[in-house]
Amino acid sequence: MKGTSIIGGELRRQTMGAVPEGLHTRPILARIKKSLFDIIKNKIEGAKFLDLFAGSGSVGLEALSRGASKVIFIDANAQCARWIEGTLSKIRSNNRQLLGLGQTQVCRQDITQGLFWLKQEFDIIFSGAPYRTPKNKPLVFVHFLLENIQKEKLLAKDGWFIAQHSIKETFVVPEGWNFFRQEKYGDTAVSFFKHAG
Repeated sequence: MKGTSIIGGELRRQTMGAVPEGLHTRPILARIKKSLFDIIKNKIEGAKFLDLFAGSGSVGLEALSRGASKVIFIDANAQCARWIEGTLSKIRSNNRQLLGLGQTQVCRQDITQGLFWLKQEFDIIFSGAPYRTPKNKPLVFVHFLLENIQKEKLLAKDGWFIAQHSIKETFVVPEGWNFFRQEKYGDTAVSFFKHAG
């Protein structure tokens, strides 16, 4: 079991405790998380941030620490949702002096059924979707999420959608999107999208 640590912002160096083995998450590597937040550092202050396939909540917690005004965590796993809620409760009780921490919400929802229920816009949407099923079959989510985010109008005008995915995953970018950056880290790719034009 590894501790989940926040690497920057108001809550820097706080450890959220060991993520239970049974959580079945693939936590984002610290070097990838650092690189991600170095890239979005000028967009995070005051942003509305959506953490899809949130798992342990590591990315959303980092966004909260770095000044996001609102963070919504979504995961279908009840244990993940409880873990994030417990972590947020500890953060707030241990940091009562940090009254400026943004709003948070944890939703237990199956993202594969669509995002029609969200009905709000976000400045940054991050997906940390799993790469494979428990039976080791490859999963692909990037195209599905691009279509759903666009359909439900979830991304703000100048917002970014960022997908962490297997380097082996291929996808077609739907019309209306600009695929403008990709970073690679071993078997992981992080792809960046925004509205075309």
